[in-house]
Amino acid sequence: MSQETAPSKTTLTAMLPQASVHVFSPEDHTRDVFASLAGDWRFGRVSFEIKGNSIEDAVKVYEGAKSPTLIIVQTNDTGSDFRDMLNKLSSHCAEGTSALVIGPVNDVQLYRTLTSIGVSDYLVHPVSLFDMAEAISRTILSMLGASNSHLIAVVGAKGGVGTTNLAHLISSVSSGVLDQKTILLDAAAGYSTLWAQFGFSPTGTLIEATKAAIDRDHDTLSRILMAVSENLTFLNTGAEPMLSNSSQQRLFEMFLEKMLSQYPVVVVDLSATSPAIQSVVLSRANGVFVVTTPTVNALSLTRTLLKEVLAMRGQEGEFIKLIINKRGESSGLEVPEKDISEAVSHAISATLPYMPKHFLKCESEGARPSEGPEGQKMMQHLQNLVASILGLDPVAAATETDAKGGFLPGFLKKLSS
Repeated sequence: MSQETAPSKTTLTAMLPQASVHVFSPEDHTRDVFASLAGDWRFGRVSFEIKGNSIEDAVKVYEGAKSPTLIIVQTNDTGSDFRDMLNKLSSHCAEGTSALVIGPVNDVQLYRTLTSIGVSDYLVHPVSLFDMAEAISRTILSMLGASNSHLIAVVGAKGGVGTTNLAHLISSVSSGVLDQKTILLDAAAGYSTLWAQFGFSPTGTLIEATKAAIDRDHDTLSRILMAVSENLTFLNTGAEPMLSNSSQQRLFEMFLEKMLSQYPVVVVDLSATSPAIQSVVLSRANGVFVVTTPTVNALSLTRTLLKEVLAMRGQEGEFIKLIINKRGESSGLEVPEKDISEAVSHAISATLPYMPKHFLKCESEGARPSEGPEGQKMMQHLQNLVASILGLDPVAAATETDAKGGFLPGFLKKLSS
């Protein structure tokens, strides 16, 4: 196992949706931060305007004007008078407008009070460019979501066919080749081995992750959701007991909803999880990768699985990608390529060679299956398939990549409620 390194914790790795931000601050430092954000490509669809100096100015502005997506107010007084003005401001804002407050002191009780009345976040002056970018992105994404999010399910016909490795490779194609902000989820609870592919140990459970997402507990989420590259994050669960009930269908559904609002691409490894969770994900996925090996038993189960998925999705088969994995593991005993499509009544999308040394080396050294010449070769087999599910041109996306080198919605609930 490789030595663990601290992963990046940034959530801002893709262009944000279109939004308007109005700023009320008298501080040059704060205004300079927003000027810098306006030039950041990730905020290319976000408009920033300095509208005044105080919350009093904000109240006057929205007495006769429509409120924006997000209002940012800086204050040196967070006492009862300021909270009264927040209440007054809320009465002039359209439902769905959010707010962020910049204050003078780091006060946990004040933070809890402000967030309990609907303020999306509270930051302490002077605010760094990084912290401001993170706070704004969390707020905008929790309100508007990541537009056109895609859910990709990866399911194996049986254990041992390489489902987890394929899920990793697919997420690597999405994030590294197609330049999409991507999260890789594993629903296997205590049976998860996804963490080993990134050289880490489990840092939490699905229950912890779901509760943190609902409660906007960013500290816990940053421990469990690990950003391992600019575009790729994975759910580092697996700390559950192996013999406990790993179904947790409703919990996983709730967490999945949160992630789909945050990430344009969500890849779910369905190996070693319950049929209930598999059904939920397969029924709504934009694309399904069915992984099998070219053996009689595996293909028999593949045929049954494909029939069930097709029945679940109204016989629409174009979104199902059949992957034949480990070709060459038992030469002479495997079903020939020409017979497989007829046997399972579905066309083969890609065939991947048997590479035991590569995967055993990755497992023993804590390396990623996508690394090295073998990993790159397998990713090439999958690139066009992933791009087709995401509606992207793989060549254009790869060229563009080479050229580059809070969760709960809304603000300003009425204090009276």
